[in-house]
Amino acid sequence: MDGRFVMRWHCGYRLGLLLSLAGTQLLALPVSRAETPWSASLGVTSDYIFRGVSQTYDSAAVQLGATYLNPQGWFAGAWASNVNPYPHAGSSAELDLYAGITRPLGADFSTRIAYTRYSYLDDPRPANYNYDEIAVSAAYLDRLAATLSYEPDYSSYSTLGFAHSRPVGALELTAHWPLPNDLAVTAGVGYYDLQSMFGVSYWAGNAGLAYVRGRVTIELNRFFTNGTAGRLYAEQSANGTWTLSALLRL
Repeated sequence: MDGRFVMRWHCGYRLGLLLSLAGTQLLALPVSRAETPWSASLGVTSDYIFRGVSQTYDSAAVQLGATYLNPQGWFAGAWASNVNPYPHAGSSAELDLYAGITRPLGADFSTRIAYTRYSYLDDPRPANYNYDEIAVSAAYLDRLAATLSYEPDYSSYSTLGFAHSRPVGALELTAHWPLPNDLAVTAGVGYYDLQSMFGVSYWAGNAGLAYVRGRVTIELNRFFTNGTAGRLYAEQSANGTWTLSALLRL
């Protein structure tokens, strides 16, 4: 790692340099003048999982991302993936546009605030699932990070019915620990407050092993959720799901 902390956008679901449970986003130290401010990635995963819930219904996803980060710490970018959360409704594409700022806190710590707009293109579902997110993160090097996020207009369908444009929140913790031979252990856990939607909250987590060599990252992950997530999302719940993901940094 080059001193930047790049998180996988949502638990096992969005490919980045660090594949773990934090959500689709960037937490980084300012780039030096010798580094390019642009970065991009191309990834594939056997199952796109968002906060313990499959977004492709146990099917594979292809994911693209690009970010601009200037020397003062401001950043903006886009991330996209195919999605198919409800097979009977048909597939669509998710496009996330984000912007924010990241600042160092001494030599080893950094913090970030980001805004993300989540959009679903050519979505066959009758309801509008687009929503906004504001997230605040703090990180120690590229090892540990905590993210607190708030979505004022989140929509979701579960076994309890459909809830539209309700406020929800999440707290996510991630860890990345290097091992010899280009390996690393990754892990994360998140708590998701859906009280305003369904009167419940749930947690989800993942643990995995990553291999990083040059511009390529390969990761194997196992996901876990509690019983509440299973009751809400039935077969979409990722409890016990294994995923294999690969990322090429362009």
